[in-house]
Amino acid sequence: MDAAEFRKRGKEMVDYIADYLEKIDKRQVFPDVEPGYLRPLIPDRAPQDPESFEDVFKDIEKIIMPGAASPACTELETVMLDWLGKMINLPAEFLAGKDGQGGGVIQGSASEATLISLLAARTKTIRRVQSEKPELTEADIMGRLVAYASDQFCATLGTTPCCSFDKLLELGPICKKENIWMHIDAAYAGSAFICPEFRHLLNGVEVNEVFLP
Repeated sequence: MDAAEFRKRGKEMVDYIADYLEKIDKRQVFPDVEPGYLRPLIPDRAPQDPESFEDVFKDIEKIIMPGAASPACTELETVMLDWLGKMINLPAEFLAGKDGQGGGVIQGSASEATLISLLAARTKTIRRVQSEKPELTEADIMGRLVAYASDQFCATLGTTPCCSFDKLLELGPICKKENIWMHIDAAYAGSAFICPEFRHLLNGVEVNEVFLP
């Protein structure tokens, strides 16, 4: 997209937003679609060939807008992060799929991503304790939690400051043995795993339970 087309497409988007605001009273407040509606409507893998801007723009109204009030945004993120997971060859358990237990959504910052990881770890701990001691309520367990960081470990696969790499094949088994939930940060170099020649650097991720590029 050159500068001339960027100006043209930018104006089209501004006009679309302005038209949306002017006619917002004609829009549905709540969606009438079911959760998961979006996944069958778009490819399950990143397309090999680009689409025209016109086709992408049509999809906004045809596919995204029926899921009003933002559920569609979350569904789109989940599907596209599955695309990324497949592109870097993550194990299937890391993906959402049609009925998987994995998947993810985009966070606005590293701090948000870290918070989500901690909340997920807390939920996992609560469920584990409840399976061992059903008489305890969630409140009982939460009242006994001392520190989130007590069972966290952060490894890196190309971190932002210096692009350093940890040896997951050595760290992963230790964390698994000690029941430590490893967080893997690939904020800087993670996108390089799309290239087959760099995927070996991911070896060991399969023994861990969370991966946040």
